[in-house]
Amino acid sequence: MPVQPKKEPQRDPWEAHSLRLEQRNRLTVTGVQEVLRFEAQTVVLRLEAGLLLVFGEGLTLKQLAPEEGRLEVRGTLVNALRYEQAPSKGLLRRILG
Repeated sequence: MPVQPKKEPQRDPWEAHSLRLEQRNRLTVTGVQEVLRFEAQTVVLRLEAGLLLVFGEGLTLKQLAPEEGRLEVRGTLVNALRYEQAPSKGLLRRILG
């Protein structure tokens, strides 16, 4: 009887990242694949499961470790975080200008 190779369990892409928001002015994100946009009021990140949009005031990049997929953002205030699962070309065009 042939031996069947073990199948790797499918990983949930939403488990491949984490967020830590401190004092509403310091955000650390892991699982970042790409920074698509970084401005003082909007940050757009590509994660394995889709996009993460960060809205705030005075946002600055404090640390980027691409080999670890880790990013730290600081600002006067982080107002909102929003996920977009399946970005369409139209959505990307609107977000990226």
